[in-house]
Amino acid sequence: MICQRCPSEAVIHLTEQSDGQRREIHLCLACARKAGLRLPENPPKLPLDEVLQSLIVAHVGELVGELAERSCPVCGIRFMEFRTGGRLGCPQDYQVFGAGLSPLLLRMHGATRHVGKAVARWNPAALQRLQLRSQLREAIAREDYELAARLRDQLRFKDNDA
Repeated sequence: MICQRCPSEAVIHLTEQSDGQRREIHLCLACARKAGLRLPENPPKLPLDEVLQSLIVAHVGELVGELAERSCPVCGIRFMEFRTGGRLGCPQDYQVFGAGLSPLLLRMHGATRHVGKAVARWNPAALQRLQLRSQLREAIAREDYELAARLRDQLRFKDNDA
């Protein structure tokens, strides 16, 4: 956009509204100063990276970047998979992702301590099924379909025994 008083590029854009009519004014720095507008000497320097980082921290939180790298050693789920799917993979996830889960639980339930029913016990067979499912996901991601088929068959066998 061009300055309304000279052929320079306009960097100041003002909108006035009087008597129900809207009027826009576009001025370059020199013309804006001549018109008596008080302007800062140097505009603030805001690198795009810093602006984006501050927006992310303000709306998402500082821990998300750190949590996004973590995965559960038992079931293999990643924190971002939980965020998109809304389901955890195993009880171990509460310890692994505790820093990110606590604020969510507090916001959703008003507390971070569970007071309802509890699982009677965590059996080793369930842990083994979780590990097989994790290995199956990884094999599919690597496109190792032979291994994925063997793992799928093992899971079916374990599910039939349970």
